[in-house]
Amino acid sequence: MITHFSTTQKVSLNDVGGKGMNLVQMTQGGLAVPDGFIVTTKAYDQFIEENQLGDRIAAMLKGVSADDMNALEEVSYKIKLLINQAFIPEAVRSQIVEAYNGLGVPFVAVRSSATAEDLPDMSFAGQHNSYLNVTGEEKLMLSVKKCWASLWNARAISYRMMHDVPQEYKVLSLAVVVQAMVNSDSAGVMFTVNPMNNRRDQLYINSSWGMGEAVVSGIVTPDQFVLDKKTGELISSVIEKKETQMIRSNGRNVKTAVPELLQRKESLNHKELKQLFEMAQAVDRYYKQPMDTEWVIGQGAAQIVQARPVTGLHPMPVKNDDPKKYGLRFYFSFTRVAQGISEPFTPMGLEIQRLEMWAALKTVGIKVEKRPRGFKTAAGRVYWDFTELIRSPKRAEKIAENISDKDPVAGKVLTEFVERNKGELTSKRSKLPFPPKSLLVASRFALRTAGAFIQPQHAERRCITLAENHLKTMNEKALKCQTPAEKIELIDTIMESAMKVILHQCAYFLPGFKADQRARKRLWEWLGSDDYMAPVIQGLPNSPTSAMGYRLMEIAYELKMKNEKLSVTHPFIMHFLESYGHRSNVELDVGNPNWREKPDYIMNLLESYMEMDTESLHAKLNKHNDNADKAISSIVTKVKEKKGARAARQIEKDCLYMRKTLGLRERPKFDLIRSFALIRQILQEAGEELVNNGFIKEVNDVFYLERSEVRGLSVPLYELIEERKKTFYKQKKIKTVPRFMTNTGECLYESVDSSNEDGLHGVPISSGEYTGTVRVIHDPANAKLKEGEILVTHSTDPSWTPLFLTAGALIMETGGTASHGGIVAREYGLPAVSGIERVSEKLKTGDKVMINGSSGKVLLLEEANHA
Repeated sequence: MITHFSTTQKVSLNDVGGKGMNLVQMTQGGLAVPDGFIVTTKAYDQFIEENQLGDRIAAMLKGVSADDMNALEEVSYKIKLLINQAFIPEAVRSQIVEAYNGLGVPFVAVRSSATAEDLPDMSFAGQHNSYLNVTGEEKLMLSVKKCWASLWNARAISYRMMHDVPQEYKVLSLAVVVQAMVNSDSAGVMFTVNPMNNRRDQLYINSSWGMGEAVVSGIVTPDQFVLDKKTGELISSVIEKKETQMIRSNGRNVKTAVPELLQRKESLNHKELKQLFEMAQAVDRYYKQPMDTEWVIGQGAAQIVQARPVTGLHPMPVKNDDPKKYGLRFYFSFTRVAQGISEPFTPMGLEIQRLEMWAALKTVGIKVEKRPRGFKTAAGRVYWDFTELIRSPKRAEKIAENISDKDPVAGKVLTEFVERNKGELTSKRSKLPFPPKSLLVASRFALRTAGAFIQPQHAERRCITLAENHLKTMNEKALKCQTPAEKIELIDTIMESAMKVILHQCAYFLPGFKADQRARKRLWEWLGSDDYMAPVIQGLPNSPTSAMGYRLMEIAYELKMKNEKLSVTHPFIMHFLESYGHRSNVELDVGNPNWREKPDYIMNLLESYMEMDTESLHAKLNKHNDNADKAISSIVTKVKEKKGARAARQIEKDCLYMRKTLGLRERPKFDLIRSFALIRQILQEAGEELVNNGFIKEVNDVFYLERSEVRGLSVPLYELIEERKKTFYKQKKIKTVPRFMTNTGECLYESVDSSNEDGLHGVPISSGEYTGTVRVIHDPANAKLKEGEILVTHSTDPSWTPLFLTAGALIMETGGTASHGGIVAREYGLPAVSGIERVSEKLKTGDKVMINGSSGKVLLLEEANHA
């Protein structure tokens, strides 16, 4: 029942708990650890068994939920009362006393060490109790019993429930660590990574005077030191005013004032920082993973009293570029910044995205392997290596400007990063290739663009024809493929062809895009505002995304007017799915079912629309064309009065270009998703064959494989697929992902000077002011947005468009004027603000807010009553 730190035997988590196991391992590894022993879980189990508490505890827990803290507190109190009133068996007591006397020290720390604690995914930090400066046999026994009782703290029960940790006796248990107390001059915590920015090449230390309890309990603001993990060099330090400390006085823990001379003095000197650096190196060599340690310094010597894996770090990029070999590398979040997607991709979805990068580079003449080194993934999200692009400060500035159209915060973050790391970035020349083929591609693109400028009335037809010819050819090829290997080869061909189509489709909306930029600039110069443009871009006639939303509203209107039943087999809905059913809610991931397969989202939307005043909504949408014509006429008149007839003709021409071609900017992605739908179909056909051969259990398991595995599968991969599914669902729990990462692990979420008083000042992306009730939506699939509610979310993609029809305004975490949310909000005339980090946590469904889409301000007027 007793295991000493000095044991040479291998210990198990089930016997000594997480904290105890780490202390034994560190002692065995030669690290400086104060001596001690562990009262193993066998002692707790015998205590529970002899007092017959197991069934009674289980009965008390029955029916209690993780979020009902009042009920949990009541149950916790009753369980702890049972434990504190029970007796410790003599066989257990005698062994604890013998081990305590063997330490030869009067004062010990008594700490809980649960079997579900200090683990890589769950720290349980602060969930169980610890007792310091315990002296004497009776107080030791009482402290051990209190530690056992703390297994049933309300917060610990709730934490276990939320993490699906079993509560049953014999499955859940608790050991107790008894460790010699060090009378410390200073103490604190040390991370072998920097948890503030995720950097794996830095150490982060918190320190204060006296016992470490003052730091971990939060009664003092500690000093902060950041060291270079390789050299130990001090990178930065913040010396706080430390007014309070915990010390031992007359055998008791006492909270007392720090002497005034020490309050502003650094609590660690150079020699002590060096000791901690060397200790961190030893911990790193032993564990080979980021660790969170608690340390003490007494009589000039540093020792570790606790260690646990660091939890909550964002995962490193897969196949990361070693900083020692490649230097600093900078990774751009394609999914968050460019596409407004926060969800992870399935393994096959990542494979197709990797192919997309390969095909895009090949299209412009850059030859790379089908697994480009510049394609990175982290936590199931896609990142692109932008390092070579930002080595030139001028090019970096231009890239930041372009990114700002999609995500203004990202543009600012990029600028700050380049400025902060200018020395290292510019120390090497950029290795950007300039393939001769790019000139040929550019000339073809220019010809198509010129055609669109000269004949904008034909731009839509030509744009669509490109995609139709591509899809016709690829469908014909798909019919000839027989084996999984042939199907995988065809997928490569589809992606290569699709990227060529996308590139040249972009030529057809360029006239409208340039006209939009020119017109806004002119209106600012001539009339002092570009707000006059808002109605001009509403209801753009050639936007497939807007047409999709309008058609849904028309279906709801027609069904309601005819009093017909809503059914997925209704001809209206079947025709809608034929035209738009290739789309899905995270449509860039081929692993997600599309609307043809799973039309629930569409049916929910139609049901919501039919509950509203569809007649007025229908009439409102139909006015968009009239509003655009009136707005153009009004703008022309105002410009003519102010700047003359020539200027009026210029602005009218720009407006007409916008009406004829600007909506085509949604076309390339719309048609790319049609290619993805074909790829998904081909993969499912391959999946059927793999199921028939016994290699996978279900057809859609194919999306948890990689292309090479599908091509050459010869043995069942049931366990691998299940493991990947678990990883995927774990990745889905990460809601906020970095805009950028580096190969040191640094995660860049927001600008360093983005803080404000209430955290609700963002970037204006669609003008107007609106007051309404918030509806926070993370996934549109099962969402119901009531008419006039303010949609609050991380970001949007085209599949969210139908929700905009009933929204009163939009607030997003990520997005800019050129993002999907910004484009559609302006097209539908909705005030919109973006760039508020973690806005879906700051605002709750039911909150009443006022949003100003011109200033970017969101004002919380009234909090929701969730009682």
